[in-house]
This record gives sequence, C-alpha cells and structure tokens, in this order.
Amino acid sequence: MEGTLFGSNGLSRRSFLAGAGLLGAGAMAGGLLSGCSSENAAEKNADAPSGESPAAANASGIGVVVDPATTEDADIVVVGSGIGGFMASMIAKEQAPDAVVVMLEKNAVLGGSTNYAECNGPASNTPEDEARLKGMQSASRTNYIANSMLHTERLREAGDNADWLFALHGVGYYNPGGPDFYEGGNGSSCIATLTPIAQEEGVDIRTESRATALLTDDEYTVTGVQYTDPDGNVVHVNAKAVILATGGMSTNKELLGQYSSQDMSKIIGWGEGQDGDGHLMAEQTAHGRANHLCVASLFNNVGNSEDSFAYDSKLGVCMAMQYSDCFVNEYGLRFCDESGGGQLGTSESGKLIESQGYVFSIADRSMLDTYEAGGCTRHYSGFADKCAGQEIDLSADLQQYEGADYVFKADTIEDLGKAIAAKVDFFDVDAFVNEIKRYNEFAASGTDADYGKGAEYLWPIDTAPFYAFQICSGMLNTCGGIRINRDAQVTDDRGKVVKGLYAAGVCTSGWDGEVYGGGTCQTVGMWAGSRAARHAVVNLLGGTVAANWMGDVRSKQESAGGPGAGEGAPPEGADEGAGEGAGEAPKE
Repeated sequence: MEGTLFGSNGLSRRSFLAGAGLLGAGAMAGGLLSGCSSENAAEKNADAPSGESPAAANASGIGVVVDPATTEDADIVVVGSGIGGFMASMIAKEQAPDAVVVMLEKNAVLGGSTNYAECNGPASNTPEDEARLKGMQSASRTNYIANSMLHTERLREAGDNADWLFALHGVGYYNPGGPDFYEGGNGSSCIATLTPIAQEEGVDIRTESRATALLTDDEYTVTGVQYTDPDGNVVHVNAKAVILATGGMSTNKELLGQYSSQDMSKIIGWGEGQDGDGHLMAEQTAHGRANHLCVASLFNNVGNSEDSFAYDSKLGVCMAMQYSDCFVNEYGLRFCDESGGGQLGTSESGKLIESQGYVFSIADRSMLDTYEAGGCTRHYSGFADKCAGQEIDLSADLQQYEGADYVFKADTIEDLGKAIAAKVDFFDVDAFVNEIKRYNEFAASGTDADYGKGAEYLWPIDTAPFYAFQICSGMLNTCGGIRINRDAQVTDDRGKVVKGLYAAGVCTSGWDGEVYGGGTCQTVGMWAGSRAARHAVVNLLGGTVAANWMGDVRSKQESAGGPGAGEGAPPEGADEGAGEGAGEAPKE
C-alpha cells in the first residue's frame, strides 16, 4: 500500500495532475510544476496546451502564481499554525528580534491539527550513539521507509524542544501513567498558551489567510509566498525563507485518492483544513515531491466514510476499540483476534479494519451493561482514559444514533444478520448465526479455538436486544509527504536543497511507514519547526542562534513523570543538559 507519487507505480507528473479531482482535468503545466514567479507566470501559462490552463484547472488556486493586489517584504513566512508553525515563528523571532516574521493560517482558528493532538513525547535529549541506534530501529520498523537520520536528529534535540515548550513558555501537561498529555486533554491548551506570547514577541499572525503558491526565481530557489487575505485579495510576500507547516491532507479525500492507494470509502476523516496545500506548493518547484504518502489510521470509530460517531463518543470507545469487542466481516465471519493477543496497537487496528470490505462490531445488551458498569479497559486516547474502568452512560449515544445506516438493532441474531444483509447483499445470514453461536461456545469454554483470543476478552453475545455497529478506520493524519533533510530544508530525491524552502510536521516524510509510528505527530513538528527557524536565521538572515535558545530550565526533563519519562530519556546519571550541538545551526 505504498502510495509513492513518483516511482515504480509509473504515475507521471502529468497523469497525476490530470487525474486529481482537486486539480481538475487540466495538468497545470505552467504554474504548479514550473516554479514560475509572478513576473513570468503569464508567459509560462501562455505555453500551456489548450484546455490545460493552470488557473482554470485548479479551482483552489494552489500552485498557480497570479498577479497580486499587494506586494510586501518579510524575512521569514511560516505557513500553518500548529506546533511546528508556532515553534518556527517564535524561535525565529526570539533569535532574530528585528526580523519580520509572518505566520499565515488559512482557518479562522489557530492551531491546526495540534488542537486535536493529545500527547507529546519523547522529551529528553538522547545521546548521539543511542540516538543513532534508535533512529535505525525506527527505520527498521517501517521496512526502512522512514529516514533513520531524521529520527536521530529528532531524538538528539527532543529535550531542548520540550524545555522550550514546557519550561520556557509554560505549556501545561499531565501524566496519567503513560505518555505525557497536554493540559486539558488536547493541544488547544498549548496553542492558547503560545498565541499571546508570540504576539507579544512580534510575530505577525494572520488568520483566514490561505497560502496558495510559492514565489520562485527558479525550480531550486524560493523567494516568497502568495496568499489570499480575508477579503479575497492576492498578496505576494517576498521572503528569505518560507517554512511549510501545513499538516497532512486527511481532509481531502480526492487528493488522497491520487497520492495513496488506500480505499477512502473505508476511512473516516479527522481534523480540519488538512487539504494538502503544502504538498502541492512543494510540488510547484518540481522537486519538493511527496514520498511514501498513505493514510495513518488511528482511533477506529463507528460510522461510514461520510459520517461517524463523535470523537468523544463513549459508545464509539466501547464498540470500536475494545479488545472485548467481536468483529465480523462482510461475509458474517470473524477474521481475527480482536485484541491481537492483548497487544494490538491503535494504528495496527486501523489497518486490520481496512483489510476487510466491511467490518461490524457485534454486541448484546449484557455487553453494553458491562461497559456501562466499568468494563471499558482499553485506553488509547485522552478521552478513552476517562472511560476506562469508569461507570459510563451509553443511553444518550444509543438514542442519538439509532436509525443511522451504520447502527443495527434486532431482537434475535438472525434478524440482526438480516438487517446487515439489507445493506451488504453478500452478507451470509446463516454463516453469521453460526459464527456467533461458535463465539459464544468459545466464551463459555474460555478458549478461542479459531484465533486464540484471551479468555478475559471473550464475552458472550446472548442477551437481547442485539446490536451491530459498522466500523471504519479513523484517519489520524497522513504518513509521508515532502522530503526534507537534517535541517528541515526541502530537497529533491537526491538531497539537493530547494533554497529558501523548509517544511515541518506531518506534511513531511521520513517519520513513518504505512502505519503511524505513535508519539511522533507533535515531536516531528517541534523538531523540524525549531530546526528550520534556527537554520534560516543563521544561513539566510545572517544572524546567530544563542546556545540557550531553549531556555535555562531543565526541570521538566528531570522530574519524575514529566516529559522526560517518555521514549528517548537518557539513562540515570546521564548528562541532561543541552546536548551535543545545542544552539548550533549547521551552515550550508
């Protein structure tokens, strides 16, 4: 399921553009792929074959340079306001106070996908030799799709970035006994803390301002960015550096259908505004190509590809992700140990669901009663933590979603099967009845003779009414994206730098394989945003970066249960200072 845009699948640049629903029927031969500036845009567009006008081909305008209503100058422009965008903007301004730093956010609300993020780690600097080993291990777990050196750099500086965030700027967190979570349960608290600080520092934050194209001198040199302001005016901002922190493309299924081989009809989208803008703008240079892009599945939920339970649905937590659930496929048959031996990860669970045509979670009244009495045990998210082992009320969710085309209820197992078969015409009702009978026998004996599911997770399904909930894989984000190097610079396939262009966060590649690695969503944004800012200040602005850019406080790494408790924490007694190379921004 490797969704490489340019590679062995033979998909050409022209065929991609011709097929993409977002981009229309035309190939956008001029603006998107030639990397033209405003001065030569008209000339380039005039060369486009009839019917392939870039402006007409792309309804969203991404990658098409047009004449501006206004032109202005800045030093650094950051596109996106998630954790990567905030760190890039603020660190640049802190280390170069006189620099003009602009942060563009296309939505009215700041934060992007960070508003939905829950945990943040690792958060301690890892010694060089250990970081290299862990980086290689991260790559090996992805069949070497991930870039070991990027993981090495992330681990080397994780503590510095955590200190900058938690200690220097006071972002709150808590630790429920596993990973560290943002205060309040999600990253919106982080954004709320950083926003007034960034404004006080002088970062020019502009909301409802969608970046639409890069300004370039040539295909290897970016000189600024084009955006549309809240009034619809096109603005060109000339800049020494542009940092793309635009998130993935999880809210643009049409574009995902071109970048990824996955079936979008099995996947529930999450978040907002992750439309692939950064990927398309990077493609504009013809060298910032997306690499190994696919959907990162997480937090399975009840629903279909268009509608689902709310993210914080108690019923969704119970019926989509508990090891004690019973899953059947489009034929009415179980196909797995739903617990994966009690070790099935949330990301792997998503892929498990996607492997089948349809998946239904089967329950009875007694199972729901058990969940309500505190039987929900698996806690894989901040919200699920609040359900695990607690008495909960499922009645409101049951009432709200009764009658949805992904919720079925009947007084007998046979009638339940007939209700499902009305939606899936090849669903075998007789096979389904026998399968549930067989499952109940396993529950009675404590032995799953088919898949080896643990006895503690084998709950009988024998008390009416009976329920079936259609399950879809929840899309956390996308894996893969823009190629970057160790300084977060955008590069071509061979590592040649696109000067003036950086990328940070989940719009970049090198972190995951075809399954979300876990715990990297925020830290890759932090590391790349931080590194991009420091590199740009030194190499493009001609400034310097202080050795203590992350602040002087190290208590957050050292405190028990604090951010240092996660992956990559140095062994006891190790130096937890700034780490090798702290404050350095390697020169080109």
